[in-house]
Parts: sequence; structure tokens; C-alpha cells
Amino acid sequence: MRPSFLRRCATRSALLVLCGLSACHGLLDVSDPTLIRDQDIANAAGADSRRLDAVGAFMVYILVGIPRVAQITDERSYDIDPRVNPLPTDFWTLDRRDSEGFEALHVYDDPYLGNLDWIVTRTSIAIPQVRLYSPDSLKGDFLAQLFAYRGYVLLQMAEDVCQGFPINDISDSNIPVYSRPYTTDSAVVYAISQLDSAIADAKDSTQYLNFARVVKGRALLDIGRYAEAEQSIATVPNDFVYTTDVNHGNIVYNPYDSWSYQGFPVGDRKGGNGLRFVSEHDVRVPITYKRQRIVDTTVAEYDQAKYTSYTTTTVLASATEAQLMRAEVALANHDASWLTILNTLRQSVGLADLADPLAPEAQVDTLYHERAFWLYLTGRRLGDLRRLMRNYHRDPETVFPTGRYPLGGEYGTATAIPFSLQNEAQYNRNITTGCTTR
Repeated sequence: MRPSFLRRCATRSALLVLCGLSACHGLLDVSDPTLIRDQDIANAAGADSRRLDAVGAFMVYILVGIPRVAQITDERSYDIDPRVNPLPTDFWTLDRRDSEGFEALHVYDDPYLGNLDWIVTRTSIAIPQVRLYSPDSLKGDFLAQLFAYRGYVLLQMAEDVCQGFPINDISDSNIPVYSRPYTTDSAVVYAISQLDSAIADAKDSTQYLNFARVVKGRALLDIGRYAEAEQSIATVPNDFVYTTDVNHGNIVYNPYDSWSYQGFPVGDRKGGNGLRFVSEHDVRVPITYKRQRIVDTTVAEYDQAKYTSYTTTTVLASATEAQLMRAEVALANHDASWLTILNTLRQSVGLADLADPLAPEAQVDTLYHERAFWLYLTGRRLGDLRRLMRNYHRDPETVFPTGRYPLGGEYGTATAIPFSLQNEAQYNRNITTGCTTR
């Protein structure tokens, strides 16, 4: 877990105040040869170090949301022996409870936003340095990379976190810049602006350009701007894929110890509304048997086999996702090609063609079933379920897990990941300490 935004910025601020009140000696003395000052790295090498710092933060921390998205949706279930292990600290996402009690547990460090705003602040530090010092031959692509990553993380916040969250930032002089609460729509629009910057800056790297185009298309779908979404992905090539860096490790991979007392099996009809990620035996969701459930030994548990090691990469954007977007746009336009697009994708992995269910609601179900299986464990599912609510007017209790919770009681009614910023709220008077809406 990363420190909160406030605590990260406070350390340097405290040192500056201390030096202003009294002479700084020893490790704080500006004459100390081991002290790296801003002017020492005001050059191309320093700018690239800051860029690489932002890249490393993105590659590691953008993945933290994938397990939480899997837990609050139907992608992943939970099994535990309550006699041995207590419930985990992110139980609120496991059983869809609202944020009551969540704030008390996470007073200082929000378990999700804290990681995402770390990426935002790292890009804020890197971008002006790249503008100033990177060579012209590299500057455009470096900026495209940073703005694309920034747009991606802002969109992930918008899709996953309940409304009312801040998108805090940091100034060029490392001073905290606190934001007002963001709605889902305003955060998506902010993300689009950053992706537009990436597209404008890209020079020679088609990878960054196509990455930004696919992510922008995803953002435009979220707010129902279908024609613009189709335009964004129009030139994305059919072989495009953008993944995480293998050198930073994949925190989504979590070995499932069959002898342990808890596990996170693949979901199968989770909460009644969940898809059959296990029982459909679909090649797009590879699984492996692990054990019988602890809470119900008549039920077999299966672990995901999509990520088989810490070096397995995660797909962040791809031509497949672009095709799924094209299918959604076609369906919105009552264009029969939506099904042809889906079946062409299925044929690429040896799956039989789908028949048109004809009824409009069933057609949407078919499309989102395909999205769920193609994009399994990539952090998309929560955004999809919320889009079903927002754009297709689905009742949340028809798309999220509901009914009896396997470990006792009932599933809650939350439709987004809660946040807690109690400590930060003492300084940022613009925000609440938790969700304003579900």
C-alpha cells in the first residue's frame, strides 16, 4: 500500500519549513555532497529519470485495481475458514457493502486511490521536466507516453471509484494541489483531455498513439458518445496490443495455495447475476482446479490460469478491445454488423458463432457477455456493469451479485469501490471522507 497523497507531499514540505526556521545541518545542509538538488537534475538525464519513475509507478500500481474490480463484480469469488482467518480489509468490495465502517479502517491510507494518485503525481512531476529538457527527437513521444498513462489512470478512477473522490495533484514545486470532488462524468472528461494531449504529442511512436486512441474510445463509450468513440479507434491496426512491462512484475498473479485457509476462486454465477466463468469452459478464461470450497465442500473451486507467473503481462489496450467497441457502436446504431464483429473475434480462438437473440435487451446481454470473457481480469468489468446501469438503464440488482452472501448475510448494494480520506479531509475542505453516492 502506498502512502496517501498528503503524507507523500508533507515530508518535503516539513523539511522546507524546518529550514526556514533554523539553520539546516548535516543531512539537510544544502552543501552536503550527497544531497540531490533540483538544479542538479535540471537536464535531459534528470528529465528521463523522472519519466521512468512515472512509468514504473504506472506499471506497478495500475494493476492494484484489477483484484478489487474482480471482487466487487462477478469475476472472482472468495472462500475462507472463519475459524482461522479474519475477513480481509477489503471485505467491502467482496460483499458489495457500502462504505460504512470503511473510513474507520482506512484513516490514513486509502487502499485504492492512494495508489492511483501516486501515478498522477509522478506524471505531474515528469511532464514539465520532459518539456524543458528532453531532446526534440524524443520529447513528443515521451510526452505522449506520460499523458496516455495519466489519462488511463484517471479513467480507471472514474470507472471504479464511487462519486465524490478527489483527483489530487502536485505542483512543479512539489506543493499539494487539492481538488474538488469529481463525478464520474467529470473525471471521464478530464481523462479524455489527457488522452487528447497524448494523441497531439505523439510523433514517431505508433504504440503510444494507438494506446491513447483505444483508451479514449473506452472513455467516450462510458459517457455515451458512441460516434466519437468509433472515430477514436478508426485507425487502430488489427494486430495492436499494449501490455504492462514484464520487468515490473504482475501483482494480479497470486498463487492459490490449496493448503491455505482462504482463496479467491474464479466466479461462477456469483450472486445469481454473475456469468458462468467456470462452467462455460471458455478458452478466454483459462482455469485450473484447486480444491473444494471450505464453506461448502460440495462445490469445486477453480483458480484463474490467465496469469501464470509474476512475469505474465497484462493487456491494457488492444485491437480486440477496439473491435468490441465497434460492436457496441454498431449495436447502438441498430447495425447488424455488431454480431459479425463478435463472431469474427470468436472464430479467431475456435469458438462457435453466436445467433442473434433479436430482443434488444438480450442483444446487449450478448455483447457484454463477450466483453466479460475477452477482457476477464483486466479491470474492465466494473466499468462495464456501471455502463449497463448508466447507458442502458439496468437496475444494479440485475447486474451485480445479489442475494445471500456465502460467508453469511446478504450482499450489499454498493456499485463502486468506496474510498476514505479522513486524514486528508482535514486539509482539503473540498472533499467528503467517503462516497457521496453509490
